[in-house]
Amino acid sequence: MLLWHGSRLTNFVGILSQGLRIAPPEAPATGYMFGKGVYFADLVSKSAQYCFTDRKNPVGFMLLSEVALGEVYELTKAKYIEKLPEGKHSTKGLGKKVPKKSDFVKWKDDVIVPCGKPVPSNVKDSELMYNEYIVYNTAQVKMQFLLKVRFHHKR
Repeated sequence: MLLWHGSRLTNFVGILSQGLRIAPPEAPATGYMFGKGVYFADLVSKSAQYCFTDRKNPVGFMLLSEVALGEVYELTKAKYIEKLPEGKHSTKGLGKKVPKKSDFVKWKDDVIVPCGKPVPSNVKDSELMYNEYIVYNTAQVKMQFLLKVRFHHKR
């Protein structure tokens, strides 16, 4: 699946030279809703939040990466994952709003590309507004596109 990843501008030097990395075990666990992994989204607006731009510094970078999700462990609320259940390869936090499935397209090698405006999902009891995808092995990620984005902040 082709998914979005947003990060601070200062993080991209490391990302481009060493690839996406997972926080080491000794790093604090705060801020990792589903454990230490690499986080992605199927809606650009979700990943854009992690660029941390503002009116003075409106330019950020975002990645579109091919992510091999394999068998997905689905959750409707935060759960810190140290080890996935047997047979699972990634975690998906199920959101209340999702891209419209009928707008999805297939890209090279049958890679699914989520497209379309957000629509309500069938998941009503989720604590998450948008889908989040987490992989715990960077070998499951193939960076494809780096986008330079100028954000227009209203205030």
